Amino acid sequence: MKTPRHRPTDGYHPGRLFDALEAQLGLRTDAALARALEVPTQLVRLMRSRDIPVTPELLIRAEEVSGWSGRLLRDMMGDRRRKFRFDEVRDPELGEIISGIYDAAGPKKIC
Repeated sequence: MKTPRHRPTDGYHPGRLFDALEAQLGLRTDAALARALEVPTQLVRLMRSRDIPVTPELLIRAEEVSGWSGRLLRDMMGDRRRKFRFDEVRDPELGEIISGIYDAAGPKKIC
């Protein structure tokens, strides 16, 4: 597992984002939030614990589900960069970790 990209003292904490999303959507757990975002629960847990970075794709999905702007979502977790670049999180090791999480979660059930 990769080490966190941000030091604990830098103000960046994705847990605040996930807590706010859970409150906004009336959810109680990371598993419920993951279902609402249509991502594997393990992905939310790894991002909350800062083992992997919050991906642009997850932020886009959170924006769609919550109705909040991407800038507000990034502010909630303490991301103060002016621009969010997709290539910053696109290293091969991270891609393999995320692919493995989706593979382990299995196919989605279609109603």
